[in-house]
Amino acid sequence: MRPCDDRYLGLRCVGEEESRQQACPLRPLGRRPEPDGTKEEHMPLFCPSLRHSLGRFPSRYVLSLLLFWGFFLLYALRVNLSVAIVAMVNGTAVLAAGTTSHGVDCPAPDGSLYNATADPETAGGEFNWDERTQGVVLGSFFYGYVLTQIPGGRLADRFGAKRLLGAGILVTSLLTLLTPFAAHISPAALMVLRFGEGISEGVVFPSSLALLSHWSPAHERSRLVSLNTVGTAVGTVVTLPLTAQLCASTWGWPGIFYLLGVLGCVWFLLWMYLVYEWPEMHPGISNRELQHIQRYRGSSCAAQQPHGVPWGRLLRSRSVWALGVTMFCGNWGFYLLLIDLPNYLRGVLHRPIGSNGYENAAVHIAGAVSMLLCAPVADLLRKRQMLSVTVIRKLFQTIGLLGPALCLSLVPLVGCDARAAIVCLVSGMALYGFTVGGQSPLALDIAPDFAGTVMGIVNCMGNLSGMLAPLVTGYIIEHDESLAQWRKLFLLASAIYTFGAVIFVLFGSAKVEEWGVAPTKKNSLMSFPHPESDSEEDPEDFHAVAAEMHLM
Repeated sequence: MRPCDDRYLGLRCVGEEESRQQACPLRPLGRRPEPDGTKEEHMPLFCPSLRHSLGRFPSRYVLSLLLFWGFFLLYALRVNLSVAIVAMVNGTAVLAAGTTSHGVDCPAPDGSLYNATADPETAGGEFNWDERTQGVVLGSFFYGYVLTQIPGGRLADRFGAKRLLGAGILVTSLLTLLTPFAAHISPAALMVLRFGEGISEGVVFPSSLALLSHWSPAHERSRLVSLNTVGTAVGTVVTLPLTAQLCASTWGWPGIFYLLGVLGCVWFLLWMYLVYEWPEMHPGISNRELQHIQRYRGSSCAAQQPHGVPWGRLLRSRSVWALGVTMFCGNWGFYLLLIDLPNYLRGVLHRPIGSNGYENAAVHIAGAVSMLLCAPVADLLRKRQMLSVTVIRKLFQTIGLLGPALCLSLVPLVGCDARAAIVCLVSGMALYGFTVGGQSPLALDIAPDFAGTVMGIVNCMGNLSGMLAPLVTGYIIEHDESLAQWRKLFLLASAIYTFGAVIFVLFGSAKVEEWGVAPTKKNSLMSFPHPESDSEEDPEDFHAVAAEMHLM
C-alpha cells in the first residue's frame, strides 16, 4: 500500500489549520516531537527510512536538487550527439565519396598543410554519413521536441506534473542507451530514435513550471527556479568536454550514451521515490514547512477551475507573433553553435577532439554567466521604473541579437586564426545572454494569466530553427566543407539575428494584452503580477521563471 497515491487529484482547498489527512485521507498518522520539544508534527508510521533521513531537510529543497539533476541530464542527453558525431563519422570515407574540399584552407595544428586522409581522428569513424545526413540526424530531435511544447502543460494537468516530467527524462534516458544500436542499424533508425527523444523531452519544461507552482513560496521562487536554469547550463558545459574525452578514450563514442542513459535511470528512481505532486501529499513534510508553503505560494490546492484560452485573439496578437519571430531568429544562431560548432572546430580549424569539447564548453559558459548577470539588471531597471517595461525588453533584445550578429559576422574575417574565432564566438554567446531580459519574460508581460500557453506557442515557433539550421548547414557544406562555405553560414546567422532584432523593435510590446488577463473567478489560481502592478511579490521571481523559459 502506498503512503499516498499521487493520482489523487481531487484535492480540495486546504487552509493553514487543516491537516494533511485531507489531502491523503487513507494515511494513518503518528506523532513525534519537534526539535525544540514544544510542538508535535504528524508523520506516517510507515514512512520509508530514506524519507525519514531527509525529514529535517526541507522537502521543497529535495525537489529543487532533483530538478537540478534532472535538467542537467535533460541538456546532457540533448547535446551529447553534437560532439560524438565528430568521432562517429569517417571523414576520409566521406571525402572520398564526393566531398570536394575538406577544410584545406587552414593548416594543421603543427603548421603543416592539412591532409584529411592522414588525420587519424578524422579517419577513425565508423559511419560514412555525408554532411546532409549528419544535419538531418542532428536536427531530428527538434522535430519531436516542437510537437510536445504546447500539449506539455495540458498533459501535466491531466496526468500530474511529477509523473510526466519523470517519464519524459526516463524515456529519453532509455532511448539514449539504444543510440549505439540504432546508429549501427542505419541513419534512419537513429533519426527515429532522436525524434522520440525530442517528443519525450518536450514535456519536461512545462511540467517543471507546473510542479514548482505547487511547491514554491513566492519569496523563494527565484532561488528554486534558478536551479533549473543553472542545471541546463552545467549539463551543457560538463557534457561537451566529457563527450570529447570519452570519444578519445578506450570507451569510444558509445560510452557517453551508456553513461548518461544509466544516470538518467538512476535519477528517475530517486525522483519517483522522493518527490510528490503536492506538498499536501508528502508523507514526510513537517507541518511547519507545509503551512509555510500554503501561506506564501499563492494557491492552496489542485482543485482549481482552469480558464478557457482565448485562442482566436491570442493567435491574432501582433505581440505574440513578434515574439515568435524574434525567438526563431535568436534560436537560429544559438542552435548553429550548439549543434554544428564542433564540426566547424574540427573540420575547418582542425581542433583536436579533446580541446574541441572544452572550447565548446567555453562558449556556453559565457552564455550561462551572462544570463545570470543580466536578469538582475533587468529586474533593477523594472523595479526602479527607470524605463518602461517595453523599452527594457526592446533594449535587452536588441543587444542580445545585434551583438551576436556582429560577432558572427567577424568570424569569417579572422579566417584560420582559431583563437580569434573562439573569442568572437564566446563574445557572441555572452551578448546573446541579454535576451533573458528581452524575449524570455515577455509571455509573462503580455499575458500573465496565459503565460504558459503563450510560451508553448512561441517556443514551438522558436525551436523550428533547431530543425532547419542543421538542414541548411548540411546542404551548404555537403560537398564543400571549406572556410568559404562556413563563411556563408555565419553571415546567414548574422542576417537572421539582425532581422529578428528589427522585427521586435518595430512590432514587439510588453503591454498587457486585453485577453491576457482572465476574468476574476472565485478560487482561481493567482497569476504572476505584471511588472507595473502594485503587487508586493519579489520582482526577482519574474525573471527567475523567465530565465528557465529562456532555455526551453
